Amino acid sequence: MLSLNILTPNKMYTILITGINGFLGSHIAKRLSTEHRIIGLVHSKQNLFRLNDFDFEIYLSDDKSIETLFAEHHIDILIHTATYYGRNNEDVNKIFATNFLLPYNLLNKCIENGSSHFINTDTVLDRFVNTYALTKRQFQEWLYFRSGEINAINMQLEHFYGEGCSSTNFITAMGEKLKSNEPQIDLTAGEQLRDFIHYSDVVDAYELIINKLDKIEGKYNNYEVSNGELITIKDLMCMLKAITKSTTTLNFGAVPYRENELMKSKTNNEKLRALGWIPKTSINDGLKLTII
Repeated sequence: MLSLNILTPNKMYTILITGINGFLGSHIAKRLSTEHRIIGLVHSKQNLFRLNDFDFEIYLSDDKSIETLFAEHHIDILIHTATYYGRNNEDVNKIFATNFLLPYNLLNKCIENGSSHFINTDTVLDRFVNTYALTKRQFQEWLYFRSGEINAINMQLEHFYGEGCSSTNFITAMGEKLKSNEPQIDLTAGEQLRDFIHYSDVVDAYELIINKLDKIEGKYNNYEVSNGELITIKDLMCMLKAITKSTTTLNFGAVPYRENELMKSKTNNEKLRALGWIPKTSINDGLKLTII
Protein backbone atom coordinates (compact mmCIF):
# COMPACT_ATOMS: atom_id res chain seq x y z
CA MET A 1 0.00 0.00 0.00
CA LEU A 2 1.32 3.44 -0.89
CA SER A 3 1.45 5.95 1.93
CA LEU A 4 -0.16 9.33 1.56
CA ASN A 5 2.04 10.47 4.47
CA ILE A 6 -0.59 12.86 5.75
CA LEU A 7 -1.53 13.49 9.36
CA THR A 8 -4.52 15.46 10.56
CA PRO A 9 -3.66 18.08 13.21
CA ASN A 10 -5.15 17.55 16.68
CA LYS A 11 -6.04 13.94 15.83
CA MET A 12 -5.48 11.01 18.15
CA TYR A 13 -2.73 8.99 16.47
CA THR A 14 -1.98 5.30 16.86
CA ILE A 15 1.68 5.22 17.84
CA LEU A 16 3.86 2.13 17.97
CA ILE A 17 6.81 2.42 20.37
CA THR A 18 9.60 -0.15 20.22
CA GLY A 19 11.35 -0.75 23.51
CA ILE A 20 8.30 0.54 25.37
CA ASN A 21 9.48 -1.29 28.48
CA GLY A 22 12.82 0.53 28.49
CA PHE A 23 13.61 3.66 30.47
CA LEU A 24 13.13 6.17 27.64
CA GLY A 25 10.43 4.27 25.77
CA SER A 26 8.26 3.89 28.87
CA HIS A 27 8.43 7.59 29.70
CA ILE A 28 7.59 8.59 26.12
CA ALA A 29 4.66 6.15 26.12
CA LYS A 30 3.24 7.46 29.38
CA ARG A 31 3.50 11.08 28.24
CA LEU A 32 1.93 10.50 24.82
CA SER A 33 -0.82 8.22 26.13
CA THR A 34 -2.80 11.21 27.42
CA GLU A 35 -3.54 12.25 23.82
CA HIS A 36 -2.82 9.20 21.66
CA ARG A 37 -3.31 5.44 21.44
CA ILE A 38 -0.08 3.67 22.32
CA ILE A 39 0.99 0.18 21.26
CA GLY A 40 4.25 -1.36 22.45
CA LEU A 41 6.82 -3.69 20.94
CA VAL A 42 9.22 -5.62 23.20
CA HIS A 43 11.71 -8.48 23.04
CA SER A 44 10.18 -10.11 26.10
CA LYS A 45 7.10 -9.60 28.26
CA GLN A 46 8.98 -10.62 31.41
CA ASN A 47 10.30 -7.13 32.09
CA LEU A 48 7.34 -4.74 32.03
CA PHE A 49 7.65 -3.28 35.54
CA ARG A 50 7.95 0.29 34.23
CA LEU A 51 4.45 -0.08 32.72
CA ASN A 52 2.65 -1.52 35.75
CA ASP A 53 0.12 1.31 36.00
CA PHE A 54 -0.69 1.39 32.28
CA ASP A 55 -2.70 -0.97 30.10
CA PHE A 56 -0.85 -0.74 26.79
CA GLU A 57 -1.34 -3.42 24.15
CA ILE A 58 2.05 -5.13 23.87
CA TYR A 59 3.44 -7.28 21.04
CA LEU A 60 6.66 -9.27 20.81
CA SER A 61 9.28 -8.27 18.24
CA ASP A 62 9.48 -11.60 16.39
CA ASP A 63 8.45 -11.68 12.72
CA LYS A 64 5.13 -13.48 13.31
CA SER A 65 4.02 -11.05 16.03
CA ILE A 66 4.97 -8.04 13.92
CA GLU A 67 2.90 -9.42 11.02
CA THR A 68 -0.06 -9.77 13.40
CA LEU A 69 0.45 -6.28 14.81
CA PHE A 70 0.30 -4.59 11.42
CA ALA A 71 -2.65 -6.77 10.35
CA GLU A 72 -4.63 -5.76 13.43
CA HIS A 73 -3.72 -2.05 13.61
CA HIS A 74 -3.03 0.87 11.32
CA ILE A 75 0.09 2.52 12.71
CA ASP A 76 0.23 6.26 12.09
CA ILE A 77 3.62 6.83 13.71
CA LEU A 78 6.41 4.52 14.81
CA ILE A 79 8.87 5.65 17.48
CA HIS A 80 11.92 3.42 17.65
CA THR A 81 13.62 3.48 21.07
CA ALA A 82 14.62 -0.18 21.46
CA THR A 83 18.38 -0.59 21.63
CA TYR A 84 21.29 -2.54 23.00
CA TYR A 85 24.28 -0.45 24.07
CA GLY A 86 26.64 -3.33 24.64
CA ARG A 87 27.13 -2.29 28.28
CA ASN A 88 26.25 -5.78 29.47
CA ASN A 89 28.60 -7.46 27.00
CA GLU A 90 25.77 -8.40 24.66
CA ASP A 91 26.73 -10.44 21.61
CA VAL A 92 27.48 -8.33 18.52
CA ASN A 93 24.77 -10.18 16.60
CA LYS A 94 22.23 -9.20 19.26
CA ILE A 95 23.27 -5.55 19.06
CA PHE A 96 23.08 -5.59 15.25
CA ALA A 97 19.70 -7.34 15.27
CA THR A 98 18.14 -4.78 17.62
CA ASN A 99 19.82 -1.61 16.39
CA PHE A 100 19.65 -2.32 12.66
CA LEU A 101 17.63 -5.36 11.54
CA LEU A 102 14.59 -4.71 13.76
CA PRO A 103 14.10 -1.04 12.79
CA TYR A 104 14.84 -1.79 9.12
CA ASN A 105 12.17 -4.49 9.04
CA LEU A 106 9.74 -2.17 10.81
CA LEU A 107 10.57 0.61 8.36
CA ASN A 108 9.54 -1.72 5.54
CA LYS A 109 6.31 -2.58 7.35
CA CYS A 110 5.49 1.08 7.93
CA ILE A 111 6.04 1.90 4.27
CA GLU A 112 4.02 -1.10 3.07
CA ASN A 113 1.12 -0.30 5.39
CA GLY A 114 0.84 3.44 4.83
CA SER A 115 2.26 4.78 8.09
CA SER A 116 2.93 8.49 8.01
CA HIS A 117 6.09 8.91 10.11
CA PHE A 118 9.03 6.88 11.35
CA ILE A 119 10.80 8.54 14.31
CA ASN A 120 14.20 7.04 15.07
CA THR A 121 16.22 7.34 18.26
CA ASP A 122 19.87 7.84 17.34
CA THR A 123 23.11 8.80 19.07
CA VAL A 124 25.49 11.73 18.66
CA LEU A 125 28.48 9.38 19.03
CA ASP A 126 30.87 8.89 16.14
CA ARG A 127 30.14 5.66 14.30
CA PHE A 128 33.50 4.09 15.14
CA VAL A 129 33.40 4.62 18.91
CA ASN A 130 31.81 1.20 19.42
CA THR A 131 29.47 -1.41 17.91
CA TYR A 132 26.42 0.38 19.31
CA ALA A 133 27.28 3.66 17.58
CA LEU A 134 28.13 1.91 14.31
CA THR A 135 24.85 0.01 14.12
CA LYS A 136 22.86 3.14 15.02
CA ARG A 137 24.57 5.10 12.26
CA GLN A 138 24.05 2.35 9.70
CA PHE A 139 20.31 2.38 10.28
CA GLN A 140 20.17 6.20 10.25
CA GLU A 141 21.74 6.16 6.80
CA TRP A 142 19.14 3.68 5.54
CA LEU A 143 16.38 5.77 7.08
CA TYR A 144 17.66 8.80 5.17
CA PHE A 145 17.99 6.74 1.99
CA ARG A 146 14.37 5.58 2.18
CA SER A 147 12.87 8.85 3.38
CA GLY A 148 11.38 9.38 -0.07
CA GLU A 149 8.91 6.63 0.86
CA ILE A 150 7.95 7.83 4.36
CA ASN A 151 8.39 10.93 6.50
CA ALA A 152 11.49 10.26 8.59
CA ILE A 153 12.68 12.02 11.74
CA ASN A 154 16.00 11.19 13.37
CA MET A 155 16.44 12.19 17.01
CA GLN A 156 20.14 12.32 17.89
CA LEU A 157 20.35 12.13 21.66
CA GLU A 158 23.12 13.28 23.91
CA HIS A 159 23.81 11.22 27.05
CA PHE A 160 20.50 11.25 28.92
CA TYR A 161 20.06 10.36 32.55
CA GLY A 162 17.55 10.61 35.38
CA GLU A 163 15.87 8.99 38.34
CA GLY A 164 15.05 5.36 37.68
CA CYS A 165 17.56 5.04 34.85
CA SER A 166 19.36 1.72 34.39
CA SER A 167 22.31 0.91 36.62
CA THR A 168 24.45 0.73 33.46
CA ASN A 169 23.90 4.45 32.88
CA PHE A 170 27.12 6.36 33.68
CA ILE A 171 25.59 8.89 36.07
CA THR A 172 23.46 6.28 37.83
CA ALA A 173 26.41 3.90 38.20
CA MET A 174 28.76 6.60 39.51
CA GLY A 175 26.09 7.91 41.87
CA GLU A 176 25.56 4.47 43.38
CA LYS A 177 29.30 3.96 43.87
CA LEU A 178 29.61 7.33 45.57
CA LYS A 179 26.61 6.79 47.82
CA SER A 180 28.10 3.46 48.86
CA ASN A 181 31.33 5.27 49.78
CA GLU A 182 33.49 2.89 47.80
CA PRO A 183 37.12 3.47 48.79
CA GLN A 184 38.21 4.57 45.32
CA ILE A 185 36.88 5.02 41.78
CA ASP A 186 39.47 4.81 39.00
CA LEU A 187 38.72 7.22 36.15
CA THR A 188 40.26 8.77 33.08
CA ALA A 189 41.80 12.23 33.45
CA GLY A 190 38.25 13.49 32.97
CA GLU A 191 39.01 16.22 30.44
CA GLN A 192 36.22 15.10 28.08
CA LEU A 193 33.59 17.78 27.62
CA ARG A 194 30.14 16.25 27.60
CA ASP A 195 26.53 17.40 27.31
CA PHE A 196 24.24 15.54 29.72
CA ILE A 197 20.48 15.97 29.36
CA HIS A 198 17.77 15.00 31.83
CA TYR A 199 15.32 12.46 30.44
CA SER A 200 12.32 14.74 31.05
CA ASP A 201 13.72 17.23 28.53
CA VAL A 202 14.19 14.40 26.03
CA VAL A 203 10.57 13.31 26.49
CA ASP A 204 9.51 16.93 26.02
CA ALA A 205 11.34 16.90 22.68
CA TYR A 206 9.50 13.81 21.45
CA GLU A 207 6.16 15.21 22.56
CA LEU A 208 6.83 18.48 20.77
CA ILE A 209 7.80 16.66 17.57
CA ILE A 210 4.52 14.70 17.65
CA ASN A 211 2.56 17.92 18.18
CA LYS A 212 4.39 19.68 15.32
CA LEU A 213 4.44 16.90 12.71
CA ASP A 214 2.00 18.70 10.42
CA LYS A 215 4.26 21.77 10.44
CA ILE A 216 7.60 20.02 9.82
CA GLU A 217 8.62 20.36 6.17
CA GLY A 218 10.69 17.88 4.20
CA LYS A 219 10.75 14.09 4.08
CA TYR A 220 13.79 13.76 6.37
CA ASN A 221 14.67 15.85 9.42
CA ASN A 222 17.43 15.43 11.97
CA TYR A 223 17.20 16.95 15.45
CA GLU A 224 20.04 17.02 17.96
CA VAL A 225 18.65 16.70 21.47
CA SER A 226 21.12 18.24 23.91
CA ASN A 227 21.10 20.42 26.99
CA GLY A 228 23.51 22.96 25.51
CA GLU A 229 25.72 23.02 28.62
CA LEU A 230 29.13 21.34 28.40
CA ILE A 231 30.79 19.95 31.52
CA THR A 232 33.99 17.95 31.93
CA ILE A 233 33.75 14.43 33.30
CA LYS A 234 36.02 15.56 36.12
CA ASP A 235 33.72 18.43 37.12
CA LEU A 236 30.70 16.13 36.82
CA MET A 237 32.25 13.58 39.15
CA CYS A 238 33.24 16.24 41.65
CA MET A 239 29.68 17.60 41.55
CA LEU A 240 28.28 14.12 42.15
CA LYS A 241 30.67 13.60 45.04
CA ALA A 242 29.58 16.88 46.63
CA ILE A 243 25.87 16.08 46.21
CA THR A 244 26.26 12.61 47.77
CA LYS A 245 28.68 13.83 50.47
CA SER A 246 30.75 10.78 49.60
CA THR A 247 34.09 9.85 51.16
CA THR A 248 35.16 8.03 47.99
CA THR A 249 38.50 9.00 46.46
CA LEU A 250 38.26 9.96 42.79
CA ASN A 251 41.42 8.66 41.12
CA PHE A 252 41.60 10.71 37.92
CA GLY A 253 44.08 9.50 35.31
CA ALA A 254 44.09 5.88 36.42
CA VAL A 255 42.23 4.74 33.29
CA PRO A 256 43.46 5.54 29.76
CA TYR A 257 41.14 7.17 27.25
CA ARG A 258 39.50 4.67 24.93
CA GLU A 259 40.42 4.57 21.28
CA ASN A 260 38.45 7.20 19.30
CA GLU A 261 37.51 8.94 22.55
CA LEU A 262 35.29 11.98 21.95
CA MET A 263 36.99 14.84 23.78
CA LYS A 264 34.37 17.52 23.12
CA SER A 265 30.71 17.10 22.30
CA LYS A 266 29.63 19.36 19.45
CA THR A 267 25.88 19.11 19.23
CA ASN A 268 23.57 21.94 18.21
CA ASN A 269 19.98 22.01 19.46
CA GLU A 270 18.96 25.19 17.61
CA LYS A 271 16.78 23.34 15.08
CA LEU A 272 14.77 21.82 17.92
CA ARG A 273 14.61 25.12 19.77
CA ALA A 274 13.20 26.72 16.62
CA LEU A 275 10.14 24.49 17.06
CA GLY A 276 9.63 25.84 20.58
CA TRP A 277 11.56 23.29 22.66
CA ILE A 278 13.66 24.50 25.59
CA PRO A 279 15.58 22.22 27.99
CA LYS A 280 14.32 22.98 31.50
CA THR A 281 16.59 20.96 33.81
CA SER A 282 20.11 22.18 34.61
CA ILE A 283 22.84 19.61 35.21
CA ASN A 284 22.98 20.53 38.91
CA ASP A 285 19.21 20.14 39.39
CA GLY A 286 19.12 16.99 37.28
CA LEU A 287 21.88 15.32 39.30
CA LYS A 288 20.09 16.09 42.55
CA LEU A 289 16.85 14.61 41.22
CA THR A 290 18.70 11.52 40.05
CA ILE A 291 20.97 10.79 42.98
CA ILE A 292 19.22 11.99 46.13
